[in-house]
Amino acid sequence: MKSAFITGAATGIGEGLVIKLQSEGWRVYAGFRSAAPEKTRWHGLPHIVPLRCDVQLPEDIKCAVDCITEAEGQLDLLINNAGCPGNSGVIEAADIEDYRKTFEVNFWGPLSVAKAFMPLLRQAKGRVINTTSASVYLTIPMGSSYPVSKVALKALSNHMRMEMAPFGVDVTSLEPGGVETPMTALGEDVGAMQWATIPESLRVQYQQVFLDGATAIGDNFKLYSAKHFADQVYKKIILPKRTKPSYLIGPGAAALPWLHRLLPTQQVMNIWGRMFAKK
Repeated sequence: MKSAFITGAATGIGEGLVIKLQSEGWRVYAGFRSAAPEKTRWHGLPHIVPLRCDVQLPEDIKCAVDCITEAEGQLDLLINNAGCPGNSGVIEAADIEDYRKTFEVNFWGPLSVAKAFMPLLRQAKGRVINTTSASVYLTIPMGSSYPVSKVALKALSNHMRMEMAPFGVDVTSLEPGGVETPMTALGEDVGAMQWATIPESLRVQYQQVFLDGATAIGDNFKLYSAKHFADQVYKKIILPKRTKPSYLIGPGAAALPWLHRLLPTQQVMNIWGRMFAKK
């Protein structure tokens, strides 16, 4: 039986991937931080082992490695899926601690987890999937910490892919382009939280020129269900013997890389500028 470890497995994309892999006959080690495993859709299913793993904590990562080493002796698939949306505000008044936390979860966490599990992945000649985001193709005013951290993770994935290829470990990045998850629930409260991060002395100035992310994005992107997304990931990334460096999966997302291939950077930024501009 093949084995997989998925971080951020209690909700959204991670939860969907746990259920998909289990249904395909895998033993899945489901990493969670604070969400209770008892409330997940995979709780109680056979061949699923919940593991508490906050990717910011070296001791949690070590415990996960020790558990899987004892049980399996190798690991066929690592999915670095845990993520943090960040809410760091505008750059001129950035909440640096929030920015650091976003990077701790979205960049340093995947790096630490991949480093710790690499001996087991080498043993199995396994695969690493780093979950980045379609936002790596966007420039988002007042919301830079999340896409910037995901751009860093995508670059890390490319370096990891080149370094590990000679040793039989395949590495790729997954760029979700719209999935129904708690992170993509963009209600009025999300917009209010974004404005609240900006000091009152600056807030009116930004409100005169920009829309908050929830307002600008909310009606412009369709979403896949977590189940449909997991089916696509399994078919396109997990089943093939070899992968491409990255996969953009989501409704209407395919055009995003082409904007960068066909247009100068400033023109692409102008597109996003109009999208987020106060009408």
